[in-house]
Amino acid sequence: MQLKAYDGKNSIRCGIPFLRTGLVCAVLASALFGCSQVPHNAPVKNQSTTVFTTDSAANLAIENKTAELLALETRIKTEPDNAELLYELSLAYLAENEKQKNPYYRAQAEKHLRHILHLVPGNPSTLKLLYNLYYEDVVAGKDNAYTKAHNIFMQMSAAHRLEVNAPSLGVFLQQYLEQKKSGDDNPEPLHRALLAAIHEQPEMDKAYVQLARMYREASYYPLALATLKLGEEQVKPSEDLYEAIATTYEASAEASGCSYEKNAYLKKAINYYQQAVPFAPDNASLHYALARLFLDQNQYQLALHESGILIELDPSADNIAFHAQNYSMLGNHGKAYELLAQATQKGLANTDPSHHEIYMNAGDWQKAALSFTDYLQSQQNISVYDVAKADIIGQQADLDFSSLITQRKLGFRSEWEAAVYAYWTNKMSRNQFRQNASNRCERTEYFFYSGYRDYRAGNLPSARKLFSAALAQNTYRFIERPLAKHFLNGLDH
Repeated sequence: MQLKAYDGKNSIRCGIPFLRTGLVCAVLASALFGCSQVPHNAPVKNQSTTVFTTDSAANLAIENKTAELLALETRIKTEPDNAELLYELSLAYLAENEKQKNPYYRAQAEKHLRHILHLVPGNPSTLKLLYNLYYEDVVAGKDNAYTKAHNIFMQMSAAHRLEVNAPSLGVFLQQYLEQKKSGDDNPEPLHRALLAAIHEQPEMDKAYVQLARMYREASYYPLALATLKLGEEQVKPSEDLYEAIATTYEASAEASGCSYEKNAYLKKAINYYQQAVPFAPDNASLHYALARLFLDQNQYQLALHESGILIELDPSADNIAFHAQNYSMLGNHGKAYELLAQATQKGLANTDPSHHEIYMNAGDWQKAALSFTDYLQSQQNISVYDVAKADIIGQQADLDFSSLITQRKLGFRSEWEAAVYAYWTNKMSRNQFRQNASNRCERTEYFFYSGYRDYRAGNLPSARKLFSAALAQNTYRFIERPLAKHFLNGLDH
């Protein structure tokens, strides 16, 4: 069994990884939390719930114009082709639209911005401002919004296009939000929108990263990697791109059933996480990932260094407990206890499995029994590994956990876990158990649990051989590894 997985608390994102602009994050948050945006050409409610028709919106806007806005409108009558003044007036209209939520102001701003483009074709600031308005319309699902946005987007220079999201990213977001709202799950139009965004904006990483993420979540790992590799050839290096490549290699290795069988993938993941760090050195999740992968490669000093950086960046209870477990697995129990105490002071619950696993690794069975009791009492569902822990801790501490175990619901996540349970409860022979072990991860557990059975039965030569075989699998983050070391040390003394 591997140690508990990272809960992602260090990785803060706006829902979908690439959605980081204020506008888009606001739209996404609004949709996900039920605050729908109202299209600008539809009836709109102001803060006093007044319903605007087209005429009433204009009439109310005229009545409520500020002195500054009236002054600008007066000036523009005498200088109708003054592009700078038109731009200032457009900004004023947009500011009023934000305050009053009145579509009249938005319509006036759009009209004047288009007039500026007639006077000064290709003006970068005007194109960008107008494009952002149309992009917002795309996300809101307004008619003809994509065509308007795309036309303006194509008038922008290649450099300025990199400062905005491609029009098809807006289509993707609108469809994503619509599917989330309706409960539909139809990835094909989302894929098409992202592929179109890549075509529109081949030098921007956002669409590559998001499309690869969708492929990865659907277990299409070769497609995800191919997408990201294409992005790597086209775009400037970025933290998001490198992190996405690293995550995909790591996920692909784990999907094989035993990441230790995909050592080359783990090394590539390390390489790309390391390339991501200079772009975001304070991103704690990158250092967590590196600490975990360095442990998998038995580069324990590098692992401890990275988990040390992790708790400097984010000294949360969970992160300190992770650092403590790293020391525990490496046999430095004094340091592990010190860090566990710090994590507890930070709020790590007594029910957290870090407590009993660290005590188990050290052979401190009475403390393991107390913390494991707290853990079991907090659980409604348990795994086969909890059953095995209950027996091992109970036998070593001379306690009986059977009543707590039988009150919990047992579940299996794989055929292998069912085989572990069958062997552990004498419903499967050792030979059958061995035949079910098809990779290093499963063989680690086969050797350890078989060795523990022999250890309890007094067959010490066989136990020694099996514990040594468990260690030889080099599954460095499996709790069976430090436990095998503990029992082997007992046999040697």
